[in-house]
Amino acid sequence: MKKFVFLISVCCLVLGVQPAMAKDTPPAKHAVAKKKSEKAPPRQESTPGETVETPGRVIKEPNAFNGIKWGTGLAAIPDLTVAERDGQAAYATAEGVVYRIGDAFLSGVVYGFCQDKFAAVMVEYKGRKNHESIKNFLMTKYSKPIDLEGHGNDLGWPVGNVLIRMNYSPNTDSGTLSYFYQPLYGPCGEAKAPQ
Repeated sequence: MKKFVFLISVCCLVLGVQPAMAKDTPPAKHAVAKKKSEKAPPRQESTPGETVETPGRVIKEPNAFNGIKWGTGLAAIPDLTVAERDGQAAYATAEGVVYRIGDAFLSGVVYGFCQDKFAAVMVEYKGRKNHESIKNFLMTKYSKPIDLEGHGNDLGWPVGNVLIRMNYSPNTDSGTLSYFYQPLYGPCGEAKAPQ
């Protein structure tokens, strides 16, 4: 009888210890799932058209230029002077403004508006050194550009709804950097139909 009671006591102890051990040690499949979730970086939520995925990173499209958000009304930017109007498009300048991207200084700023909403900007720069500096800055910030001519003088970065474009002319040793916000620029950038 003593052996029977002893055997029941040992069985109860063994059965009682197993659930307690299970709480401390997860099953192997849960351990693998837990390790996978610990290694994976948190995924950032974004709204459509706000980011572009490239291998290894997510790039946010620029939502503004020099602090002016796309879609801002022409009348809301007090320092601009309208230089030209062409149908739905208006082009304005800011006198005496100099911008810096990377190590390059940019001048000759022209803001483009479509239906009086900020939709594009073009700035000028001088010299091959500035061209390379701007290109390297944009490559670091966004990605490798699309070489439109195969010579490295006409480059494009499609970043979400924004097209960034660089044109450099070795003959004049000068270039332009442009940003086009496609949803707003599209109607004014299209060729006019012949009448």
